[in-house]
Amino acid sequence: MELVELGVVAAPSGVLVLATVGHLDYIWPSIGERLSDRAAAVAATGGGHIQEWLFEAVAVPVAADRPLSVLAATQPSPFFGEAAITMLEVRLGGENASRLLGDLPADRCGMVLGDAVALDSWVGLSVEPYTDYNNFRRSAKNHPLHVGPVEVAGCPVLGIGWGEGDHSTFGGLILSSTWP
Repeated sequence: MELVELGVVAAPSGVLVLATVGHLDYIWPSIGERLSDRAAAVAATGGGHIQEWLFEAVAVPVAADRPLSVLAATQPSPFFGEAAITMLEVRLGGENASRLLGDLPADRCGMVLGDAVALDSWVGLSVEPYTDYNNFRRSAKNHPLHVGPVEVAGCPVLGIGWGEGDHSTFGGLILSSTWP
């Protein structure tokens, strides 16, 4: 399995979230809850899955005081033969251990990996030309794996797009190393 470095994210709240983008800025205001509150509750149990209507995410506790390296396992796309992301790995530091946090379905609109509190401010699919979603898509436009960094609420997050059909090959999130 080939690992490719994608970038670095930070989670100053101590909670890292990998979320589907399609309903990220819509679902939480409509149910009167914040993503960060739900993510913190899930992270307090050691991490796990969040689902609300068509929105899905994984939330995990991480050290709030260090940058987190993000890598991707890739394989040739079954559609075009180019490299496609199949698994994400976040390096936490510490001992050599890892934990798979499940098979999260990939959103055709993309996914975002970053701090739970920062993602409360995510502005997604709208007609505005300078939303966080559009900024990530512009940032990822020339990356071979459709990945682009963007700053959300002053925090570096990583947007992950897909080639047509390649979202079906994504297998989940691995946290590499021991919990902080």
